[in-house]
Amino acid sequence: MDEDKIIIRNYRKSDYKETLEILKELSELYDMGFNEDKWRESSGLRQFKPNLKRMTLVAEVEGKVVALGVLEAKKTSLGEYIGYLESWATKKEYLGKGIGKILADRAMKLLRSWGVDRIRINFAYDGDKKVIDVICKGGGFKPIIIVLEKTFDKKN
Repeated sequence: MDEDKIIIRNYRKSDYKETLEILKELSELYDMGFNEDKWRESSGLRQFKPNLKRMTLVAEVEGKVVALGVLEAKKTSLGEYIGYLESWATKKEYLGKGIGKILADRAMKLLRSWGVDRIRINFAYDGDKKVIDVICKGGGFKPIIIVLEKTFDKKN
């Protein structure tokens, strides 16, 4: 896809419905903890708290939001400033067109300007190996940790 046709910008409240649909598509493929009731119009707006910066970027093509990603930077208990790329999602019909990479490149530039020491991306354990390989080879990332998670049943 022609890079000139892709606009990368901050999330706006008016992007709510389009981003909700993209996240619902992704959550059908992976159990990423997405809860539609918790994704509100203001969810993607920038948040600054002590030791935390967060913002949502969207990729727009011809006036439509086709991808989104949340970037976050926070200090660890050891004082290291870590940047995270989270909730990265692209509409199915735009997968493989390079939009996610353009969005990630912009996010990494922002995280670097915030002064992070490292950038991390968390993947589902059964995530798409092809995507992981592309990010590792083309983006300079390497696997470093395995995270174990336990989900509590809220009904009991």
